Amino acid sequence: MRETRVNAGDTERTPARVAIGFLLRHPRSVGSLAAVGITGCYIGFHTMLIGVGVAVVAGASWAVLDRPTFDRFAGRLLRAWWRRWAVYRRKWADVAFRCGLASSNRHGQSLVPTLLAVRSTWCWDSVRVRILDGQAAEDFEQVLDRLANAYNARRATLRTLKPNMISLDFQRREPFDTLMVPLPEMPREESAVNLERLPLGRDEYGRDFALDLVGGIHYLIAGATGAGKGSWMWGLLRALAPWIRSGLVRLWVIDPKGGMEFGQGAELFHRFATDDQSGLDVTREYVDALDERKEAMGRAGLRNWTPSAEHPLDLLLVDELAAMTEYTDRDISREFVKLLSKALTQFRAVGGRVVGATQEPTKEVIPMRGLFPTTVALRLEEASYVDMALGEGVRDRGAFADQIPEYMPGVAYLKQDGKREPLRVRAAYTADDDITELVRFATSEDATVLDFPTDTGSGTDSADAADTEQTETGSLDVEYIEDDGDDDEDFDVA
Repeated sequence: MRETRVNAGDTERTPARVAIGFLLRHPRSVGSLAAVGITGCYIGFHTMLIGVGVAVVAGASWAVLDRPTFDRFAGRLLRAWWRRWAVYRRKWADVAFRCGLASSNRHGQSLVPTLLAVRSTWCWDSVRVRILDGQAAEDFEQVLDRLANAYNARRATLRTLKPNMISLDFQRREPFDTLMVPLPEMPREESAVNLERLPLGRDEYGRDFALDLVGGIHYLIAGATGAGKGSWMWGLLRALAPWIRSGLVRLWVIDPKGGMEFGQGAELFHRFATDDQSGLDVTREYVDALDERKEAMGRAGLRNWTPSAEHPLDLLLVDELAAMTEYTDRDISREFVKLLSKALTQFRAVGGRVVGATQEPTKEVIPMRGLFPTTVALRLEEASYVDMALGEGVRDRGAFADQIPEYMPGVAYLKQDGKREPLRVRAAYTADDDITELVRFATSEDATVLDFPTDTGSGTDSADAADTEQTETGSLDVEYIEDDGDDDEDFDVA
């Protein structure tokens, strides 16, 4: 009598189970096919094909004319769907077997990790994988180079999402390897300055990239040493050069590193501080000045600010926020945080703007980081810093700032309020000669000088006094606020 045995593994994979499992795993694909079939039955397949052709032509035209918006709303979804089926799933089982990631159960069936989903950006693909029982993330880390080669990626990294689930991130391209980012030409006329578009470099699509001091308001720039923070801030000043020259912009600059970053442009600044104590004095004066403007505009019934000689754009630049918030005396830190928080929340309508830079975007170091509407993440040392700088979950949406190579300073991910997806950009490099050009232009003697309002009762005497003061000091706007050294004993050793 012939012996019969029941293979438990085969009985579990019945056609009904397979069909139901496919429907549950791929609801969008099944729904799309069902919609196509039903539509074809109702309106006819010829009419449906004409409609599909029109949609394809419209989509292709959209992609050619405005690639960034197309990629934001449609391109990334289509690309993720296509690459999931045509690239990753098609060869996933073979790749897993050749990389030693496949296994088998006690019935002799081959098992491979389950590819769950694919998220795609212009440069990166994130493949979500459920690993097998008995596997660990370390098993995949050992073969990352093999996986990258298998999928023709520049490199691959791994993230642990939760137990038994990881994300394999493949970098497909690096646009800034071949995309040249020339330094934008410095404007020469006041009419050429637009606060909504201050050119700084290029984005990953090859389009001109600009900062917005109207909608973006305040900027927090996070980046490790040598990541290119200086090019961002000096590039902004070059874009404002004619207004700096005429007095439509007043610069309040805090450089706690002794003026090493901004000392070359000291002649441009309305106030300049080179240590933490003088930085607090500058911040205090900045807040007092804008408080007075706020009250004056309130009494005059003005709700909207327009740059003028009476009400210029007051831009506060802080080169290293941590030196003022964490690595200084507690009294200085406490007052500075309070003043800066006030500046970030109350001075939008009166022409106050803040641009701060930091190497550590943690809440402990930068307690007011949530008050910056626009954040920039250059190369960061830790993966956790990315979400700290740009917001929760932004790294999962493709902002791999911790993966920016050291040889690409100025490359960053920018996140604005109201926009879910980060934008990858690069600020053009600003050399010392470019800074010298800016200083020479903004401080030249043939600059157009705006007449600031004076007391009508003093008449000519006020003008004569101003001329006398200029002759004696040799400068109208630059004031160094330095610590006199008497308060050194009050500082805690940081």
